[in-house]
Amino acid sequence: MTFFSKNSRFTSLIERLGQNTSAKSIVLLVMLCISAGSGISAQAPVISDVSRDEAAAFGKMLIQDHRGRFKPVNTLSGEVLRKLSKKSALFGLTSDQIFLSMTLSPAKWENVPLIQAGSHPEIQKILGSTENLISYRQFFTDDAQYKLRDQVRHAQTVNPKDQGTFEKAIIKLDEKINIANMIFSGRLLKMFPIPNDPANTWVSPADIREMKMPETSVLQSFENFASYVQDVQKGQGTSNTAETGKWLNTITATQMQYSSQVMPSPSRVSAELLLNSLDVFGRLRNVYGLLSLVLLGFFFYGVFRQTADVQRYTHWAWVLLLAIFAFHSLGLGLRWYVSGRAPWSNGYESMIYIAWTTMLAGLIFSRRSLGGMSATLVLAATILLVAGMSWLDPEITPLVPVLKSYWLTIHVSLEAGSYGFLMLGAVIGMLNLILMIFTTPHNKVNTERTIKELTIISEITLLGGLFMVSVGTYLGGVWANESWGRYWGWDAKETWALVTILVYAFILHMRFIPGLRSVYAFNFASLFGFATVIMTYFGVNYYLSGLHSYAAGDPVPVPPQVYYTAVVLALLSVVAYFRWRQVK
Repeated sequence: MTFFSKNSRFTSLIERLGQNTSAKSIVLLVMLCISAGSGISAQAPVISDVSRDEAAAFGKMLIQDHRGRFKPVNTLSGEVLRKLSKKSALFGLTSDQIFLSMTLSPAKWENVPLIQAGSHPEIQKILGSTENLISYRQFFTDDAQYKLRDQVRHAQTVNPKDQGTFEKAIIKLDEKINIANMIFSGRLLKMFPIPNDPANTWVSPADIREMKMPETSVLQSFENFASYVQDVQKGQGTSNTAETGKWLNTITATQMQYSSQVMPSPSRVSAELLLNSLDVFGRLRNVYGLLSLVLLGFFFYGVFRQTADVQRYTHWAWVLLLAIFAFHSLGLGLRWYVSGRAPWSNGYESMIYIAWTTMLAGLIFSRRSLGGMSATLVLAATILLVAGMSWLDPEITPLVPVLKSYWLTIHVSLEAGSYGFLMLGAVIGMLNLILMIFTTPHNKVNTERTIKELTIISEITLLGGLFMVSVGTYLGGVWANESWGRYWGWDAKETWALVTILVYAFILHMRFIPGLRSVYAFNFASLFGFATVIMTYFGVNYYLSGLHSYAAGDPVPVPPQVYYTAVVLALLSVVAYFRWRQVK
């Protein structure tokens, strides 16, 4: 009713912003749709044992991971390389080339620096190396003793909540060593189905070698794989893919014979390979970051130079952002299709979705504001930067049973989507405070007009965010009743969602309080009100226990940058207050 009513605050804000009725209709339509709904390669003198074409052909083969998901080798190779070295490519080689080469020539690749050991001084002392990447062999003594054995045993006996940085670093490094070992042994290549197995289990070459009496079809597949390995090794990086592909086709035919009912369709496999090659969210992180700097430059130039043609800058910026947003939407759509579910069920997916809703809010509400689009890009780049951090895993994983519900699409899309809208309001608030600091009697008229325009955009954005988080919370109660037998139980996530609703309801009604109806008060509140969203999303997920733990990652200490940021924003607000009061 707020969106439709001619007398609502939303309508009056849209009219003050100069947008017509059709624009409002588009906003409403998008809201309803929502509710319904790579690193740079390091160069080194390392020669691959397989050609790029050979590795790409092998990368299309399907394997079964440890969670039971069927996926191309290309996906697995990318995941393990990111896990080992935090790179998507290395030595000028693709992840498929490195993975297959490690499988074919373990003795050679054990001495290649692949594993990122970290910067902890105690670990560097144990390993006797300060290099960023070190080889698998360097983790063992000359008599084949594991150098980290005692440290790993001790770290695993410590309660997780009592583990320090050294224990956590040791455990993560030990995981990398185990992954490398599994690649060398072929244990990750679970590509041979067991006939008539009700669990649809696939086994690796290492598993077959340990079987006493393997099935005939399994043994035949293993022999085909051995023939493939021999042909590739004979080629020494120049093998004929037409010849070696015959062995891969034979293995694929066996997979289809015994597991066709659970294997992904060819179109879904192609979509996953396309998603891997595009690296949508990694590329967008850089594009958003660079464009945000460019648009911020044009924005400040337009504010302090009245002769600048801001309208033309704004038009072309919006067209460019629309094209980039389409690419972001393509990435989300591909991930949705590949996983077979809505892409916001874990920490990484929720972050890339929030970045998408942030861009959506900016395109809708900041179409005529260069400052609003600049803030949108800054925010989207920051979100994707956080999503790319090591403690958020981009791997596509199966859903836990309680999340296998249509409510995941409805409830989580509204809750996580609202965060993008509310976060954009916070960034615009910060931008307005910065403008207040740089306001002088000479540029007062132009700056004040810009601040008022951005404030209107911020209020419209917060209205959309408040509606989404409110409706999402109410519908979450319905889902809670289906899953847990009660509508509301004061779970940590539920409680903080309610706090977020109350805080933003207060911010949007501050205009009725005489002492709090100023432009400064609204922007200050919209900036610091976002602390409730941070607590709801990060604080509850990573620091509080409760039923809403599906998107949680490993508990991480509060980074010092959080405290520094809070102090800087507080100082910014104080300076802006006195500066704005002086100018006014």
